[in-house]
Amino acid sequence: MVKFNRRQVLAGAAGLGAIGLTGLARPAIAQARKFVVTEPGHSADSLPFYIGIRKGFYKDAGLDIQLVTSEGGGKAMSAVQSGNADAYIGGPEHIAFANVKGGKPVRAVVALSNRANSFMVARTGVEADPAKSFADNVKGKRIAVGTRGGTGYSILLYLLKRDGLDPRSDVVLVEIATNAGTVAAMKNGDADLAMVSEPSITQGVQQGIWQEPFSSMPKELGLFAWTTVNLPETLIKSDPGLAKAVVEASKRSLELTFADEAEMRAIAAEEFPTLPKADLDAILNRGMANDLWQRDGAMPEEAWAKTLSIITIAGMIKEDVPYKDVFDPEFL
Repeated sequence: MVKFNRRQVLAGAAGLGAIGLTGLARPAIAQARKFVVTEPGHSADSLPFYIGIRKGFYKDAGLDIQLVTSEGGGKAMSAVQSGNADAYIGGPEHIAFANVKGGKPVRAVVALSNRANSFMVARTGVEADPAKSFADNVKGKRIAVGTRGGTGYSILLYLLKRDGLDPRSDVVLVEIATNAGTVAAMKNGDADLAMVSEPSITQGVQQGIWQEPFSSMPKELGLFAWTTVNLPETLIKSDPGLAKAVVEASKRSLELTFADEAEMRAIAAEEFPTLPKADLDAILNRGMANDLWQRDGAMPEEAWAKTLSIITIAGMIKEDVPYKDVFDPEFL
């Protein structure tokens, strides 16, 4: 069963091709190094990484990727901190959390996505106009959102503060831990608006529970450090060739991701075999329409600044963590 979390609703386009940003693929290496990578849920936003595995890009680079799926970004990072994993793919905010707590330094070396993949919908019968401002649409409304400390909740707090709204008096935040709970709240009229993602968006529209999104977080927030490939600093310094190989293979994967939509969809179907085709199509279509993958693998400073602002406003971190302590661009 595919489980969805905040990182499981992103898509783009993928395709065939032996030549990527780094030129011709290197000959396959007879004995690839086992390389354990953890992830916080098997997520569609990480599809370029899976493409690289399936197409042999990491094997070409001398890496036998062993992918381990955990629950939550904290556990994925903990595996790297304990030495049980060589890398993790997920949110770079966990690098900042580890830095503040005095953990082992980790650096993001290539970005898979720099967009927050969440959307705001209004219950059927509730007025919400995409042409109006975010503040005008949400003021006075009851908003179903994830629990305090989660990314959706943190993003909503950021947007309310940005627009001069008080989360205690101008809106009512209805904290709900599960997607099923959000659906029930909207269906029963206990919430007017909800922050959701695909395939829930399309399912809710088809069932008449809510309308098409009136607000897109990719558009509201712009660049946002969402999913990166992250390596321990000790590995980067002790074996820069390996770090470079990871980045080159990831860039090949990202470039291929935009080359052939049919191939992308075929690989996505292989990665998520239990997900109904209609649900997978909804995820991929919404992702492609919102430019959610980072084709060149870079994580701009603006993206990290936005993420840092959001987790600071949410009270998840109190110290400044500079961009240079989170992202290492030297291998791009």
